[in-house]
Amino acid sequence: MQNSDLLQHMQAKSQDKPLSRRDFVQVLTTAVTAGPGLIAAGLAGLSLTSSQRAEAAEAVVAAIGKLPRRPFNTRLKHMHITPMCICQDWNPELVGPGLALGINFVHKAGYYNQLPPELAKLPRESYYTDITVDTTSPGHNPDDFDSAYNQVVQSLQNNGLKYYDIYRAHFGWHDPASFHKGTSYKVFQRLKREGKVRHFGVSQHPYTPYPDMIPIEVDADILEAMQVWFSYNTPQPIQNAFAGASKNGIGMTAMKVFTNGHQPMSQNPQLMSQLNASGKVGKACIKYVLDTKRPDGMPIFQTCVSALGNLQVFEENISGATLGNKLAMESVQEPAQA
Repeated sequence: MQNSDLLQHMQAKSQDKPLSRRDFVQVLTTAVTAGPGLIAAGLAGLSLTSSQRAEAAEAVVAAIGKLPRRPFNTRLKHMHITPMCICQDWNPELVGPGLALGINFVHKAGYYNQLPPELAKLPRESYYTDITVDTTSPGHNPDDFDSAYNQVVQSLQNNGLKYYDIYRAHFGWHDPASFHKGTSYKVFQRLKREGKVRHFGVSQHPYTPYPDMIPIEVDADILEAMQVWFSYNTPQPIQNAFAGASKNGIGMTAMKVFTNGHQPMSQNPQLMSQLNASGKVGKACIKYVLDTKRPDGMPIFQTCVSALGNLQVFEENISGATLGNKLAMESVQEPAQA
């Protein structure tokens, strides 16, 4: 039986009842022969048990290998992070595989009321986290010191993380005036004195055009980390603003990589081919963002976030974060205390 015929047969068979151990091993072996980036696609359409999904995830992890780590730019050079973060809204079944790949940064960890068990058993100093503090988000008072402070304190009581590595003003500032009032930074300073946070950052959404807002934030010289919307087809003036922040040493995280980039990327098959991602839009989007350089040849972004809901999307996106193994020659270093 040809591989394609076998997979179709097993797909139909699994709809009636879970595959036997023998059948599952046969189909997984067939999928693995397709190579890295294609294993989960070979299992698409199969109705698998939770243990079978876990075994399939282990095969994907083994095929991809450990992700490289590099300094989170010069202001956070003690933090060596992977090119992709785990996100709090990932499918919970993907947290374990993400950690197995060496991912060591958890974005939006402040929204965990209870840590995933795979994360909870790790030493706290072995991974990094951020909390997105919602004082500046729509419907919140950006001058409400107590609200921001209590969000951090309460979340730490709930999830037991002890501290967050980065305090991010979620949604960022809507105009220069709100930024210069400095309430978020004052909250951060108190929390840092208390040992609950370590570094100050922003998750800047484009309420005020990025070329206007980003230089103001950089010139203030208080930000150590910045998360921004960036994807394929982002206009050059915006890219220039991000390059300036990156050159200033701010740790840069890209978001909305797929959401804003998938449509224009899907219409450029030539670029997808150049990125070694033909037919894989998610992989191409991530490779493009992580390989985008500043004028001095250094990457603008050290890491990115992507919502991952199933194993196939996980495999495709993570394979983009390997950067074609360009970083594989760099030493993998464990995090150090701030």
